[in-house]
Amino acid sequence: MKLFFAACVIGLGLLSAALFLTQSDREGDVPVITWITQNDENKRAIVDTFHQWIKDQKLPPVELRIDNTNQDPTKKLVQGVSGVGADLLDLYLYETDLFPATGMIADLTEDAKRMGFGPEATYPALYDDVITLGRQYTFPRNTGVTLFWVNRGTFAKYNVPTPPWRWNSDEFEALGRRFVAAANPPGTRQRVYFANGVSRDVLRRGLGLTTFNETGTFCTLDDPRNVTVLTRVRKWVVEDRLFPTKEEDAAMAADITGYGSMFSHFTSGRFAMIYTGHWAFIMIRPRGVFQLAAVEPPQDDFPNTEMGAGGVGVYEGTKHREHALRFMQFLASEPFNRLIVRQADSLPPVPKYAETEEFLHPQGRENEWGVHGAFAQSGRETGILYSRSPFVLFSQTFRIEMETYEAMIAGRLTPAEAAKQMADRINTEIRLTVARNDRLRALYEERLELQRQIDARRAAGRPVPAAWVTDSFHRAYYQKHGWLEEEAKP
Repeated sequence: MKLFFAACVIGLGLLSAALFLTQSDREGDVPVITWITQNDENKRAIVDTFHQWIKDQKLPPVELRIDNTNQDPTKKLVQGVSGVGADLLDLYLYETDLFPATGMIADLTEDAKRMGFGPEATYPALYDDVITLGRQYTFPRNTGVTLFWVNRGTFAKYNVPTPPWRWNSDEFEALGRRFVAAANPPGTRQRVYFANGVSRDVLRRGLGLTTFNETGTFCTLDDPRNVTVLTRVRKWVVEDRLFPTKEEDAAMAADITGYGSMFSHFTSGRFAMIYTGHWAFIMIRPRGVFQLAAVEPPQDDFPNTEMGAGGVGVYEGTKHREHALRFMQFLASEPFNRLIVRQADSLPPVPKYAETEEFLHPQGRENEWGVHGAFAQSGRETGILYSRSPFVLFSQTFRIEMETYEAMIAGRLTPAEAAKQMADRINTEIRLTVARNDRLRALYEERLELQRQIDARRAAGRPVPAAWVTDSFHRAYYQKHGWLEEEAKP
């Protein structure tokens, strides 16, 4: 019965996509390209701006239409491999490695060089989001850096000082405990929290550790440094009560349905801080005027922030490739980037537009001044992509890490057991992937040899060629500590 219903869902999805795409092509002489994305005010403004840009550039006319009914990754994949995919697809965090692996996303490397939307057009930290195994498949539509948003009014209400821009774990814990004690009178049910959560990955990276080794061939989460991080985060949740548990968060949101519950808690004062990206302006602005700030997440030794891109890719089977490529070129244009600045929908993909007065000090929004610059600064100085391996999907890595973490918070695993289970399960997935994929097996063997050479050089105190280090975090960490071999000048 489950298989029957699954087949029905897939069949209906394919039929609806085919109807949508073929009907669009019949409606006029102007070619129509479709873009799978959200159908909201901001995306409709992007469509209008693209049409105007096409006219201003005196390019062949094309009509861009939004398809918001097939955003689910499974639907996109089914349609793509069946030959009826949309021309343009939004690709988010878990999809940037999955979709190129299917062969349904076009290789844009040479087109990007020709049309000016190569990786050099965006933030250097986003290179590994744009490039997969040496080839370009996407370009950012928006850029995400994750910081703690601070509601200054909430801190002032309880006579607690606002946090500094940069702080370590001890300072974070001390201020958090002080805030929670001030905001929740003794003997009452806790209703106010320091924050909605914290990044374990930023804490790990501050100690010199991330999910994988330098070449992505092995998961390193069984390292004692991860045990230290997990132990501390569990204390912050279970003992210090700085953040709600998963169950408490769900209970808090019971009377505030929808995606905006976190923002409602932030603007109402139930969360003093929330950990999210610059795009949060879209959710906060309609709720009123608040005295805002943004600070880095806590970290020890190595400053870093989480960064990523919401990218767009071109369907390999598109009948309108050149028109789709024009949209990719549009993403690197001035009209598009200035539109993103006005919308405050994350950082603009081209960095120079995040340095403009229009971005840093939007007119009539003085309460936001300082927040925009904080995100731009992090994008320039400390932003690093999530650690990824070509030998295991990021979605699997995220799922395993989250499931094991929740088991630890619930008391079913100790921090040491959780760290070991994270590494064991992810390394099992790596072995399974390599065993069933001949192409990846050859790459895996090459990278294993590189890892052996890296380990030997590090043990001898010798620098390592930058090209050997494929993990984004490790490259940044090695650069900071002077462990990379300087390239010979021509």
